[in-house]
Amino acid sequence: MTRRTAAALTGCLIAAALATGCGGSSAEAEERGYRLVEDGKLTFAMSGQYRPFNYFEDDGELAGFDVELGNELAERLDLEPNPVTGPFNSLVAGLKAKRYDLIVGSMSPTEERRKQVDFTDEYYVSGAQLFVENDSAVASADDLKDARVGVVLGTTFEEYAQKQPGVAEVKTYNSDNEMLTELSNGRLDAAITTKLLGLYQIKQTGIDVKPAGEILFPDPAAIASQKGNTELTAEVDKALDEIRDDGTYARLSEKWFGTDISQDARS
Repeated sequence: MTRRTAAALTGCLIAAALATGCGGSSAEAEERGYRLVEDGKLTFAMSGQYRPFNYFEDDGELAGFDVELGNELAERLDLEPNPVTGPFNSLVAGLKAKRYDLIVGSMSPTEERRKQVDFTDEYYVSGAQLFVENDSAVASADDLKDARVGVVLGTTFEEYAQKQPGVAEVKTYNSDNEMLTELSNGRLDAAITTKLLGLYQIKQTGIDVKPAGEILFPDPAAIASQKGNTELTAEVDKALDEIRDDGTYARLSEKWFGTDISQDARS
């Protein structure tokens, strides 16, 4: 191969790469109207540490409501589902770096996150709940005094807890299971997490904690997509509507929670 031929070949490869980009072939992107990280696949991320929404079973299989919803979305978009996991506080950075197409991981669409990524409509609304040990005298957040409060790292609960006058220390954890176990062992005075998640953990594990008081604030969840990939965001919203309308959402919701969590879970 001559230098000229090699140079020409290199130029062709560079041109092809520029035309294709990091998110699927140019032909497929043009046909679909949106880009994908990998041809024919919908790659969606979650922490894998948020039972029952997304978690690893004993056999290493990824399971949960978010996983099954993501699989349904892929099917509606005629794509192969490709769920992946990473630390919750790294997911937005990974989406911005185009390592995946979506975050289907019970993420709240905060204003700060909206500056970095796009979001679909909310796919469920739960609420932030204070949990305490069963024998605790704390009846609500107003009763906290010099309290050690646990939250999961990178969640909206962390900022909320730091602003409460009765909180002396905010301790962060990688998972709700770890945090609630610490609470039941007396290493925390209280913990804040999603009400649905806390109640599920209590039911499944018999952990010695209980909810205290009313919902602190509503905590909606939406699906994040890469900034500017508007056609994909629109297609996911359309697929979500179909999943709700044909009863698929209700079936999945009843399976995991015994109720339809597309409705406001504060009641």
